[in-house]
Amino acid sequence: MNPDHLFNVAAAYAEATGNAEHFRARAASATGADRAALTTKASEWDTIAVRQRKHLRASLRQELSGPVIAEPDTELPAALWQRRHVEIRACTSDGTRMRVRCTPAQAVALGTTLIGFAALTDQRGGGVLGDILATFPPHLNAEPEASNENREPA
Repeated sequence: MNPDHLFNVAAAYAEATGNAEHFRARAASATGADRAALTTKASEWDTIAVRQRKHLRASLRQELSGPVIAEPDTELPAALWQRRHVEIRACTSDGTRMRVRCTPAQAVALGTTLIGFAALTDQRGGGVLGDILATFPPHLNAEPEASNENREPA
């Protein structure tokens, strides 16, 4: 990503928008031929701003396309965000911090999926998560215990 290019494109868009607003404000207080000239100048800057906005959007799409590879943040991997959202935090290899905001339902679905994948991966690797998580038994094909009805009294 080239931050200087994005900065320059964003600055050009901001300049065009600012100039359009400037000429529009001056036209509002002018009269006669001055008003017409300032309104024309504001329209020209509006056209430039539209073109610059399209260029900025295209540059952002190009720079931000592709996958982002990040690892969970070791300091605070998840936190509450504005009472109704859960924020998941990660860091890229260059130290950039990333945030994904989820609704409570999305956070539960994501957490459940991660626990399931962790247990399955750990079982295949001979680990102990399957023993810790009772909902994921270590042997998927295990026979259920016989019920008390079939046992002889002691």
